[in-house]
Amino acid sequence: MDVDNKLVELIYNQCFYHFCFDVTTGIVDMDIIDKSGLNHNKACGLSVPYKFDDLISNSLCGEYANVIQVADMDMSELSCENLLKVYESGSSTAEVLFYLPGRDSYTRLDYYMFEDEDTGHVMAYAFASDITEMERKRIARFGDLVKKMDETDDIIATAQMGIWHIYLFDGERPRMKASPKMCELLGIKPEGMTEEEIYEDWYSRIKPSSRPYVDMGVKQMIAEGFAERTYAWIHPVKKEIFVHCGGTATKVEGKGYILRGYHSDITEVVNNDTKQKQLLEDALEEVKIQKQLLQEALDNYKEADYDRRRDFLTGLRNRQDMFELLQDVLSGKREKIRYMFMMDIDNFKMLNDHYGHTYGDECLKRIGDALRDYGRKNNLYFYRYGGEEILGICMDAHKEASVIANELVELIYKLNIKRDDLPTKAVTVSLGYTTDNSRYEKMIDKADEAMYQAKDRGKNRAVCYEDL
Repeated sequence: MDVDNKLVELIYNQCFYHFCFDVTTGIVDMDIIDKSGLNHNKACGLSVPYKFDDLISNSLCGEYANVIQVADMDMSELSCENLLKVYESGSSTAEVLFYLPGRDSYTRLDYYMFEDEDTGHVMAYAFASDITEMERKRIARFGDLVKKMDETDDIIATAQMGIWHIYLFDGERPRMKASPKMCELLGIKPEGMTEEEIYEDWYSRIKPSSRPYVDMGVKQMIAEGFAERTYAWIHPVKKEIFVHCGGTATKVEGKGYILRGYHSDITEVVNNDTKQKQLLEDALEEVKIQKQLLQEALDNYKEADYDRRRDFLTGLRNRQDMFELLQDVLSGKREKIRYMFMMDIDNFKMLNDHYGHTYGDECLKRIGDALRDYGRKNNLYFYRYGGEEILGICMDAHKEASVIANELVELIYKLNIKRDDLPTKAVTVSLGYTTDNSRYEKMIDKADEAMYQAKDRGKNRAVCYEDL
């Protein structure tokens, strides 16, 4: 199979459908047929050629309605005009998430834009992926997160504390949502007041000497996720009181931060009311526990996207991540690829037969760890290409390809992974590589062919395709 066929295979493995169109003119000159056989443009009443914007408009309003749920780009709606703005801003990629209510499914469309050398027009490849399962898991995790946040609010409410949410969004005035208990503690009547006015009333009453301390607490909350402060506040009736508050910060991508937490009048505590102090400390400890659980849920969500791109056994990047990089090349970045390396563990089947598959898995893990470390130091990306095959892509190298190739062969040998069934007494690899990046579509095949030449020449060595 040549590289073109391999690339097509990758596209069909990862995508539900794909198409290319002229962003500058807005014209699509091909039918869009997905793997189920549905012709999307005909379903929207459009025949070739047709306008991309008409396709989007009809699909959002027609029988086969695709409702945009998230647009992960700096634009309010999907259109050729807005895609051009994204490209002109310096970004060649855009991602949009659609929800299909008729099928109760989610589709992600990735747009990779580049300039056509002949016409000067901006072209785009669109790749659609069915992410229903992944999105449903994300929604479930988010539901758990919201539930934990509600539970935290309930705990705070039982401790007779005020609950507040502060919104610090870029380009907007700060605003505060306050619970009835919070308004009672602040001594304000929220009727007729906007959220911006509630925030200003609260902030303006912080005693000037305490204000820098409160501002530091906000910064700590954003930087570390959680902070607590006790400060002097001027109540409209009680005059100077002592307030204890604390909360968490959640980042909202593209907007800013939402701070949420509790507020308590601890004037009596400051005046040595030991009993009230103990009750407060118990409540705060419970809040901290809930905050820790909340943070763990957030961390699990962040790890989900990382895990999606990694091979679970070796820790190397997986084929999906490699596919996304290959598509990035289509947007005009192919010249950054300098060399390609294909390596295969010598006699790996014999190793599994002799030592067992558990030992074989451990061998792959150790090699994966070593390659990740080498890649970080030498600007290489390594992907688990097949069972024991590993593909290396070198970007803007500071070393010659032959030096890197021989270092990789020696690196694996010096791991000294025991092999009594071979004369080498250690695990080795055969490696093939190519330095000819004039035709990217041939690089994988060349590296693959050179690798088999390395095996024919005795294994545990590197062979350059250009030297054959």
